[in-house]
Amino acid sequence: MILIEQLTKIFDALPYPVFAKNAQHQWIYGNAAFEELIGHADYIGKDDRAYFPPEQVKAFRTADRRVFAGEEVLQEEEIGSNLFALTRKVPLALPDGSTGLVGIILASVRPNVHLKDAETSYDTLSLASGDHLRQLNESLSKRARELESCLTLAELKQLATLEIAHTDTTTGLKNRLGFEDELAATIREAEATGKRFGVAFIDVDRFKQINDRYGHATGDLVLSTVGKRLSELPDIFAVARWGGDEFALLTELPNIGQAALLEGFEDAHRYTFRPVKGDHRRINISGSVGISVYPQDATCSDDLMRYADMALMVAKRQGRGRVLPFDAHINDAMSRRLQIIRDLPDAISNSEVRPFYQPIVCAQTRMIRGVEALARWTHKDLGPINPEEMFEIAHACGLAAQLDAKLHETACRDVRRWLNTGAIKYLSLNISPMDIVSIDFAERFLAGLARTKTDPKSICLEIVESAFVDNLDTARSNLDHLHKAGVMIALDDYGTGFSNMRALLDLPLDKLKIDQSLIQSIGSSYKIADLMTSIMQLASTLHVKVVAEGIETKLQSAFVTSAGCDLMKGYLFSRPLSFDAMNQWLAAHQKRVA
Repeated sequence: MILIEQLTKIFDALPYPVFAKNAQHQWIYGNAAFEELIGHADYIGKDDRAYFPPEQVKAFRTADRRVFAGEEVLQEEEIGSNLFALTRKVPLALPDGSTGLVGIILASVRPNVHLKDAETSYDTLSLASGDHLRQLNESLSKRARELESCLTLAELKQLATLEIAHTDTTTGLKNRLGFEDELAATIREAEATGKRFGVAFIDVDRFKQINDRYGHATGDLVLSTVGKRLSELPDIFAVARWGGDEFALLTELPNIGQAALLEGFEDAHRYTFRPVKGDHRRINISGSVGISVYPQDATCSDDLMRYADMALMVAKRQGRGRVLPFDAHINDAMSRRLQIIRDLPDAISNSEVRPFYQPIVCAQTRMIRGVEALARWTHKDLGPINPEEMFEIAHACGLAAQLDAKLHETACRDVRRWLNTGAIKYLSLNISPMDIVSIDFAERFLAGLARTKTDPKSICLEIVESAFVDNLDTARSNLDHLHKAGVMIALDDYGTGFSNMRALLDLPLDKLKIDQSLIQSIGSSYKIADLMTSIMQLASTLHVKVVAEGIETKLQSAFVTSAGCDLMKGYLFSRPLSFDAMNQWLAAHQKRVA
């Protein structure tokens, strides 16, 4: 309590107004300077609507929501009648686990100064003697000059404040607020003249890797260079740094046809994303672009920006380094994605996402050794959802761990009978790359096995190389813990990842799974035999078994068997099947083998 009182005294002593809000936009703190500025003493627990008109509340909340989402903002705001403030807001973690914000008002101005009080004094004193009247005239003339000077200074401060509030400090371009104002003015002009224009969002691909590898100074150089190049493009009349590694621009659209127009954007893309030179190194960069057109796609700013952003997201998912105009197909795809995002949490909770099982057979005897559990979801409206699409969305929405945990629990209960009867030796489960680098993953996973009464020795966990590239120590700790408990570890999709040999030597691996893309090359490349031989030698060095995935033909099966693979999985034996279908398949297979 003493510390809180001391902090309160410190903040009250500051000349800058400081305040804090919770996630419901309610004030939870304000220092003495803030209370004096806002002119109300009973604001704690109330939100903006108590003191401000709806339009200003909307402006406050637009900025606040960005802060609640993790951004820092610098914004010019009207906080009272004819009173403007330059406010910086940053996220604040509150004791209940929610995110609020803390704001500091760096400057405030009243652009207009009224002379009403001085005029009243003049009228009153003019009734006095001539001597008093002369003195008053001199006083008023001096006061008028002082007020005129104050007004000029206030106007300059206001202009400076607005300029700062509309400018990105790193690149010198417009910021998000400045771009939104420019877009609104452009729409008004287009409504009057009938001119077409384009809105484009540009994203620097894998910018985080540039920052991590070369440092933030080089990252800022890349952003400044990209911003400068965008500004140099013909027909571009506004460029802004939208936030992070994303830019926005407005461009005039000459009437040259869609194909020629797209070709022009491609040329601009190549010019903008040339390598950047800095600190005696050459940094290769690429970028993705999404475009919307006024009035073809939309006529209001919100829709134009939303559609350009949709096109950008699809461009990135299609492989990055692309220029993609918005069209109806993108709208349909985004509507589908939003429906999946909306329905996936309930689908997980209601066990609509079910495990299907694919057998893993011994290469020499064709006996069943295990089954791999694979997630399958048939949406009530959209039908079967592609597993890659489902897991990509689950990762993006922070649902991957929940999805895996539910799937693992169901699979462990399903296969208990197969394990008890000896129909299979183990159950293979995939885990999210985010899980393997979570500090408490091993404990959570083993606790889940205990709840389903599953022996850890009957479980094989499949991981991908990319899961531990950025945090090898935590991944190794989790895998060591699981391995000591008896869980087998398999490295999935081997041959497509980073192939970090040092990591392979350090990790407690039991199996290497050869990616199906290599298996599909059998018969089409003479080099595949040498590659398979190298993988077998590596597996022998690591004392691990080799699993060949994606076996679809007898030629592939014979080839990997002769190369020395221990286990196989693929459509040649069975597609992934539901529990009931796999139960029947196992029984029939046992008869065939017998």
